[in-house]
Amino acid sequence: MKDFIRKIIKGIKPYGFDYLVRRIKYPSLRLSKYRGYKPAGGMGDKLQIYIDYVKNGTNIDVKNIFEIGANFAQDADYLMEQFKLSPNSVYVFEAHPEIYEAIKKLHKFNAYNNAVYNEEKELEFNIYPLSHINTGVSSIFDNGGKKIKINSIRMDNFMRKNDIETIDFLKIDVERATFHVLDGFGEKLTKVKCVQLETEHNKWAVVSYEKVVEILLKNDFELIYFARNNYMRQSDSFWVKREYINYSGC
Repeated sequence: MKDFIRKIIKGIKPYGFDYLVRRIKYPSLRLSKYRGYKPAGGMGDKLQIYIDYVKNGTNIDVKNIFEIGANFAQDADYLMEQFKLSPNSVYVFEAHPEIYEAIKKLHKFNAYNNAVYNEEKELEFNIYPLSHINTGVSSIFDNGGKKIKINSIRMDNFMRKNDIETIDFLKIDVERATFHVLDGFGEKLTKVKCVQLETEHNKWAVVSYEKVVEILLKNDFELIYFARNNYMRQSDSFWVKREYINYSGC
């Protein structure tokens, strides 16, 4: 019995008891939900730092969530729980057709099997099978995967067609296409209140990180958080429109 208890404590130790409590409290974090699949990049609670900032450092009342490059939409699922929204307030975009089909089985979100880009056309998309060690590496840019055809959309056109006035929380993880996604918002980027994104750097970038920064600053976003990861190849950052920042609460 003592050995059994030691094993449990050892399993919890690296993360702490709050980690265990979160796993019990939030259904989105239960790995059993994704049994048979390989979600990339961990589960949604890695976004907690951004969620806390929105709640404590802004006056954003989150009523909708958009995730572009959703993988299995595990991040959108956790965001939905944290902001106490219903599935019909969540919009996810995943170009990998098999992952998209899995999303439809796992969630009741508004889901779209499109690549989000700065042009609307048929694109060549590079995918890896669901058995791959990292299901999140599929990309519109050549990465050695199987090539398929997929239709791309611009987000400004999507917002107009679907009567989306504002986007309260936007997440982008699109394997070297971050600039193209932001550019595809056009003037509608001013209607985004905050955005968390992954961006590539140096030789791994198709468009330089400086260009991503430029388009965000041009649309009055302020950098709140920045961290390099994946052997410095990529970064995670969080940007908020200045008008929504509560500087006294930071």
